[in-house]
Amino acid sequence: MADTESIIKEGLNIENSELDLREREIGDEELKSIVQSDQIKGVTAIFLEFNEVGDEGVQALLDCKEMKNLTVLNLFKNKVTDAGLAAMCKSKTMLNLSELILSDNKITAEGAKALAKSTILGNLVSLWVGDGLEDEGAVAIAQSETLTRLNLLSLYRNNVGDEGATAIARSKNLSKLTELNLNWNYIEPDGAVALAESETLKNLQQLTMTYNPIGDRGVEAIAKSECMRNLTLLDLYETEITDKGARAIAESKVLSNLETLILVHNDISEEVQELIQNSENLPKLSKVVFRLTPAEH
Repeated sequence: MADTESIIKEGLNIENSELDLREREIGDEELKSIVQSDQIKGVTAIFLEFNEVGDEGVQALLDCKEMKNLTVLNLFKNKVTDAGLAAMCKSKTMLNLSELILSDNKITAEGAKALAKSTILGNLVSLWVGDGLEDEGAVAIAQSETLTRLNLLSLYRNNVGDEGATAIARSKNLSKLTELNLNWNYIEPDGAVALAESETLKNLQQLTMTYNPIGDRGVEAIAKSECMRNLTLLDLYETEITDKGARAIAESKVLSNLETLILVHNDISEEVQELIQNSENLPKLSKVVFRLTPAEH
């Protein structure tokens, strides 16, 4: 690994006040050294995806006075645990944070509970967290009285089932959501129906449900719900849909704003595929994907 000053120089974008440290084999000790550098003054966004940062590295960020203006912190695929997230939730260094990405770390329901109670992180508009929240963690976030400004919520690959999905649907505090990512969970038809019929989620523009067994009943609920009228993107990759559910999309009277539709790895005949592609009910649909190209495998 290169020396600290070289790493910072290579990743620093002074014009955008960004520090890009992605995929640099950075662990806690390296991050401690980085945050002590005078070069990082004025940085408002740090990208640390695909590194080895754990709780000690997080604490180093929190202890750094230069981080008080941080608005974006991306720690995707690192080693942060509930303790690291709990420290963030209490640190005034994070008061200006608007985007926090902690997916693919070691966060469980306990971390989600700390997040849900945090008054420090109340300015978040974009939150990605996981991957061990399960229903208990999803419920905590859904019921949070401080995470009320969220436009984007990603809980992908968290073992969330119908209970967690229903809690999100019934939340009184997530009404500003425009993007909801629930990919790689275990949400079944009941959970999908709850989401589809949620008044809270009526501002959603993007809903991604890849690898959830919501089936035809779940898709039919989405296709018929007035609350889904603002959707522009709907991702239903491998969600156990047949012609029945796909036909409901083609015949939908509420999905007229849909621009992108993903239906890869479902059991949909060519006849019904054509129905969707030629549907007068989907006038804005410009991208519909039924199968992956070789380059996408």
